[in-house]
Amino acid sequence: MPDLDLNVQKAAGNPQAALVVLAGSIDAKTVPGFQEQLNRVKDDGVTKFVLDMENIKYVNSTGLGFLVNLADSLDPKGGGIALVKLHPKVKVVFDMLGLNAFFKIFNNRTDAMAQMAGGAPSKAPEVAPAPAPVSGSVFPPPMAPAIATLSRPQTMQTQSFTQVPAGEEVSVQGQQLECASCKATLVVPEPGNYKCPRCSAIFTFTREGKANFLPRRRLTPIQMTLTCSTECTEGLVTMAGLLARRAGFNGDVAKSLESSVRESAQTIIDKAYASNEQCTYQVLMVASDNEVSIKFSDYGKVIPADDKDGSGKPVFSQTRKVMDVFDLKAHPKGGNILTLSKRSAS
Repeated sequence: MPDLDLNVQKAAGNPQAALVVLAGSIDAKTVPGFQEQLNRVKDDGVTKFVLDMENIKYVNSTGLGFLVNLADSLDPKGGGIALVKLHPKVKVVFDMLGLNAFFKIFNNRTDAMAQMAGGAPSKAPEVAPAPAPVSGSVFPPPMAPAIATLSRPQTMQTQSFTQVPAGEEVSVQGQQLECASCKATLVVPEPGNYKCPRCSAIFTFTREGKANFLPRRRLTPIQMTLTCSTECTEGLVTMAGLLARRAGFNGDVAKSLESSVRESAQTIIDKAYASNEQCTYQVLMVASDNEVSIKFSDYGKVIPADDKDGSGKPVFSQTRKVMDVFDLKAHPKGGNILTLSKRSAS
């Protein structure tokens, strides 16, 4: 059996739905082919995916991020992704990251296919948490959806952007405008209040052809207690990448942040806890429109700032280069506190 086997079965009577049966591991070796094959299925017109993952025992952070981005790209088309029979090791990562907010999870193919293939478009799986309601005094309901027209529809990752302060207006040509948050090209039919279907940025389109974007709210802090296991490390890396992309970081910056988080977590596991998977550490993550802040804390062995890793390089060498803020100090109760921050380019 190859490292990853993928079998696609179109739904009878519904060419927009397909069952994808997977077996193997989605890792650094197999994830490029995994992405390529699912994108090919999408390009064939499929908008509703049912992924049978009973025989998938591992999904790396790149694979998880791709699934979230794929779900985001299918949402404006009334589609989505349903998952069937998650392996326990994979399910613990999904539960830890709250990814059940992005995908519907079923115990069998029949229920999943009935929901996806037979369900009305209005009942498409929710692929992102609903944004907090906006005050009625500012934007009375209902809010009309904007139409996204992307020059490269297959690329759904958010791009870097400059935050638009409240009250600042962005000039547009006719009824086309660029989202101030994710840079998608939007086409609005008439003046009114809208929400970007790609990143949920809220804006008003005026009769004068101006778009006024509300400043995006600071995201809710995420606090986690993780074991020193590979699954938790990969889950943490995935969460960091998702926060970075949803906060407006481009793909390269998000990947460098993921690598820094992986290095930081692994250094704590190796140096503070001697690779004992039963030990735990805490992580606090906060993201805004232009910054992601991450704080690690543990109660293990103090890590000297001039310590070396297994290859002889200084510990946290990549993280020090990538992050705008790097602060390592001893925890008052024993252990370490590592504070990191990365800002997007203005």
